[in-house]
Order: sequence, then structure tokens, then C-alpha cells
Amino acid sequence: MPAILSFLGLIFFFSVFSLQGNTPNSIDANDSAPRNEIIRVIQPGVFDIQSQDFLIRMRAWGVEFPKRGQPGYEAALAFTEKKLISTAPHISIKREFDNLNLKVVDIQLLEQKVNFSKEAILLGIGWHNEKETGRFGPYLMAQLKAKRLKTGIWSNGFAYSSAMGTVTPQPKLPTLYDRRQGFIPSLSFWVTSFGKIHRPGCSFYERGRGTLTSKPTGTDCRICGGRFPKK
Repeated sequence: MPAILSFLGLIFFFSVFSLQGNTPNSIDANDSAPRNEIIRVIQPGVFDIQSQDFLIRMRAWGVEFPKRGQPGYEAALAFTEKKLISTAPHISIKREFDNLNLKVVDIQLLEQKVNFSKEAILLGIGWHNEKETGRFGPYLMAQLKAKRLKTGIWSNGFAYSSAMGTVTPQPKLPTLYDRRQGFIPSLSFWVTSFGKIHRPGCSFYERGRGTLTSKPTGTDCRICGGRFPKK
């Protein structure tokens, strides 16, 4: 009988101990855990976010901004800092890494209930990167409105097409002659982490993880031909 009473006493002790783990104090401790907070802006649309264990550099999806020294750069930098620093927005990853090793993300500002990229395009702070988004409807409409109202960069005859050309240059074919630089080196192939080789123009070019190289090794893509273009 004493052994049975001792066993029941142990059960009661552990039951009380486990319940103490769910007290309001423990809940408050969980609520005060570190947030994924943006701590620094590197340039317009590029920022560092601090998670509990890592510091991660990210880039806003679907929007391009003026480069340093170009008209509108300072305004774009100030806009990014004002909207993002010390915030913990909802972030959706659109692409694991771009060619600059930045995570490409969609940013939803929870307190302001706005999308960062769409807001930047709408205010003429930046412009829609149609190639990256596949002509995403809401961004297209935001840019049409910004151009119609001549806000931001559109107020001074911004050369959208030429700016896009400098921001997202297209790969050049080998042996083409440039008067300023002489002969241009051979084109860059996209080699995925699985060893599949894609050439410029392929729908899989610069998709997912991979590297750009002029001397690829691996398996040629069946769609574009890889190193040997399909005729």
C-alpha cells in the first residue's frame, strides 16, 4: 500500500510541474522572442534582415531603382529606409538567390498594409521589372498610373527603356566587335546546381540555383541545346 501511495504522489508531482510550463510567464517569454527585423538598408530595394540566428541580405522583387549618381537615387534610398528600417514585414521568397547572391523577396508591410514594390512603383520611386515578374498585373497598373500622373522619376522624362537596359543587360553573342572594348568574350551559360547547361534565351536561364560561366561542364538542356544551339 505505501508503494502505491508513493507512485500516485510522483504522478501528482510531475503533473503540477508540467502545468507550470504553460503559465502566463512562459507565454510572455515566447512573445518576446526576437523578430525577423530589417536592421540596415544597403541601397534602394536591398537590405539586411536579422533573424534569431542569421543576418540575411535580400532584394525587393519586381522593382528596379536608380543607381548611385543617377537622378532619383537619393529619393529611392530615403524611401527604402523610411519604409523598411526597424520593421518586421511579411516576406515571401520569390527566388532563392539572384546573380548577386541576394534572396529575392516580396515584401508586405503589415502595419501600413501595403506592398513595398507596388508602392515604390506607384509613387515613381522605382520602375517595374517586367522581365522578373512576367508582367505582373498589379505592378503594370501601378506603373501606368505613375507615368500618367508623371510622379517621381516620370516627372523629368525618365528614359525607362534605356535604364532597363543598364539594369538588366542582355547576354552578348561571342566574337561581336565593340569599338570601345574590342572583342567581347564568349556568352555566359547558366549551369544549374544539378549540372544542366542552359544558354541565353532558354526559359530556364538564371532560374533557381546555379552559376554563370563561359566554359560550362555538365548535361546540355534538351530545349535550348545548351552549348550547342538547336537549329
